[in-house]
Amino acid sequence: FLDKLIDAMVQRIPKIEESGLHSIHVGRDGITPDQRAIYSGTELGGFYLACGLSGTGFKTSPAAGASMVELILDGNPKTVDINPFRFSRFAEGNLLEGEYGYGHIWK
Repeated sequence: FLDKLIDAMVQRIPKIEESGLHSIHVGRDGITPDQRAIYSGTELGGFYLACGLSGTGFKTSPAAGASMVELILDGNPKTVDINPFRFSRFAEGNLLEGEYGYGHIWK
């Protein structure tokens, strides 16, 4: 499989052949059906979610972390309105939509 993959990559981007393969990562990507994070409490008391971040977690972690602390300690986040990112949006059918036309390119 790896040989076929490398051949296909080289056909598309010939310079890749000169770069060599240093490492490979395989795994599931942590995205949600609307490709937006979940910051939320749940129906299970004391169980909170901060997940589905894919590659954006490192960029949003300061505000998300502060909001999650406020949610857990006070029940009311003040730093950022995380209500749109609630877990229940999936059951409610209120998936978030991107502001830009290419926002859902992964689908």
